[in-house]
Amino acid sequence: MKKWARLYHHLSKGKTIKKGLKSLSYLSYLHSQLREKQEQLIRLKNCVSELDGLQSEFIQNQKLIKDPELTSTTWKGSLANKFMEVREVLSFSYENISQMQLNTAIMTIENEIESINTEIPSLQRSIAAERSRIEMEARKERG
Repeated sequence: MKKWARLYHHLSKGKTIKKGLKSLSYLSYLHSQLREKQEQLIRLKNCVSELDGLQSEFIQNQKLIKDPELTSTTWKGSLANKFMEVREVLSFSYENISQMQLNTAIMTIENEIESINTEIPSLQRSIAAERSRIEMEARKERG
């Protein structure tokens, strides 16, 4: 960090003050972008983990829609038929949520994780390049 303090001090002298501050400001911006992407990555990974757990729980509990089992000897008539129809609709909706909707949400988040995983190394390279550029400018100013 002392190296950057000396570099800042050097760049802040004379004509190069604006240029030096812009460079450090851009470097600071890159660092903040990197931190933000790393934080997003952590949050998204936690989300996927939580959604995976919820999906497993949904799938395990799907059988409860059929409980209690109704047969013609336990319950019959028009109310029983309507109840069974509601159960079928509920079962379809439950399966749609537990399979289709949660899978779509998980895949969307995983795609975003992939995207961020490619952005992070790119930002790290940009930071390294900007540091090199600033150091090179400082050497030119000194010598």
